Amino acid sequence: MAETPSPGGLRAALRRGEVRADSLLTRERLRNYPLILVVLGAVSLTISTVQRFVDPAVFGPLLPDYLAHWTGGALLLGGSGMDLYSIERQVGVQAPISGTSSVVAWFVSPPLVAALYAPLVLITYPASAGAWLVINVVLLAVCLRSLRTVAPTLIARRRGLVVLVLCASAPVLELLGGGQDSAFVLAVWLLAMRLIAGRHQFLAGAVLGLALLKPQHVVLVPVVLLMTRRFGALSGFLVMGFLQAGLSLALVGPAGVGRWVDVLTGSGFGEQVQQDQAWKMVSVPAFLHAVLPESAPSAMGTVLAVVVLVAAAAALALQLVRRQRSRGETPEAGEQGPARGLDGILVLIATLSTTVVFSPHLVVYDAVLFFPVALYLLENRPTVAVRLSLAAAFCTTWLAPVLQSTAGQLVWPFSIGAAPWTAIPLVVLWIESLRLLAQPVRTDARPKRTVA
Repeated sequence: MAETPSPGGLRAALRRGEVRADSLLTRERLRNYPLILVVLGAVSLTISTVQRFVDPAVFGPLLPDYLAHWTGGALLLGGSGMDLYSIERQVGVQAPISGTSSVVAWFVSPPLVAALYAPLVLITYPASAGAWLVINVVLLAVCLRSLRTVAPTLIARRRGLVVLVLCASAPVLELLGGGQDSAFVLAVWLLAMRLIAGRHQFLAGAVLGLALLKPQHVVLVPVVLLMTRRFGALSGFLVMGFLQAGLSLALVGPAGVGRWVDVLTGSGFGEQVQQDQAWKMVSVPAFLHAVLPESAPSAMGTVLAVVVLVAAAAALALQLVRRQRSRGETPEAGEQGPARGLDGILVLIATLSTTVVFSPHLVVYDAVLFFPVALYLLENRPTVAVRLSLAAAFCTTWLAPVLQSTAGQLVWPFSIGAAPWTAIPLVVLWIESLRLLAQPVRTDARPKRTVA
C-alpha cells in the first residue's frame, strides 16, 4: 500500500515543481514566443481591419468599442443628449455604419465621455476610427516609456524585452483592435505615480481624478488617499471629480444622469455584459459570475462581487494601517500630511492591484492597467511565485477565446471551463503586492532614483 506523502514532503515536491517550471522561463523563450505573437497579432489585426472596412455588416464595424463612444458623441452633437442612453437612438446612429441594426455597441460611459469624443464625430467614421487608432498607439508608446517610473532598474537593463512581452500580450491586441480607452487610464495612473513620487500631491490627485471617466478603475483611490493622510492628493481628486460631475449635469441634466445610473443598475447591463461577457474579463467578480450555476439568482453574482471587493479593500486597508503603525518617525521633510514614511508609488501600486483584481467590471483590454503592478513586483519582489503567476496570466488571457469556444456553450458545471482563469494568478500577484507593504519601508526620500 502506497504511503501518503507528508505535508512537508508535498511542500517540497511543489517547491521543486515551481523551480522546474520557473527554469522554463529562459530569455530565449521570453523573446521568441512574444515575437511570434506580435507578428501574428499584427497580421490578425490588419486582416480584421480590412474585412471590417470592406463589409461591416458581415465582419462588424471598425473598432467596435470605439463605435460606442463615437455614438455618444454623435448623439450629443445632434442635440439628443437626453436620449444618450436610449438603445433605440444608439441603434439608429450605428446602423448606417455597421450595416445592421441587430447588434449595438452600447454606450454606457459617463455623459462627459460623449463630449470628449464629439470632435471625432466631425469626420467620417472610418477616418475617425483611424485617428483614434493612432491616438491609442501614441498613448501606449507613452505608457511603455513611462513604465521606468515603477521599475527603473528593470527597464534600464531589459527595456527591449519588457516592451516586446507587453506588446505581445492579449490586452494590448484587444485594446487596439477594439478601440478602447484603457491606454488613457493607464497613462493617468503612471503620471499620478510620477507626480506623487515627486511630492506633487494635489496634481497627482487631480490627475487620478481624470480616470473617473471609467470610475470602476479608481473606486478605491479616495479611501486610500484618506487613510494614508494624503489630503492634498485627496483634494485634487475630489476637485476633479466634482468638476466632471458638474460638466455631466450641464450636458444632460439630472434626468440624463439618472438614465445613466438606471442603465448601469438595470438587468440588461448585468445580463449582457457582466454575465454573457464574463469570459472576456479578468477579475475575481467575473470569475465568480462564470462559475455560478445558471439556476443561481442573477443578484447572487452582484452580491458576491460587492463582498469580495469590500473584503479586498479591507485587506488593503489593514496592511496600510499596520505599515503606518510600524513607523515611529515624523513625516519626511517636505511632506504636508501624507502618512509617515509611506512610499507613494507603493501605495498606488497596491491600490491599483486591488482595483484591477477585484473590480466588478474589468475586461481583458483593461488588464493593461496591471502592467505597472507586474513590473513593480518584478523589480522589488522577483520571487518564483511572481514570475510564474505573470506567465500564467499571460497565457490564460490568450487562451480565453479558445476556452470560450470549447466550453462556453456547455451546461454547468462543464461551462466552468470557460471561466476567466486569469483571475487566479492575478490574486497571487495581488497577495504579493500586499506583502510588499509588510516589508521595510522604502520611503519617498529617493524620488529622483524612482522617477529617473
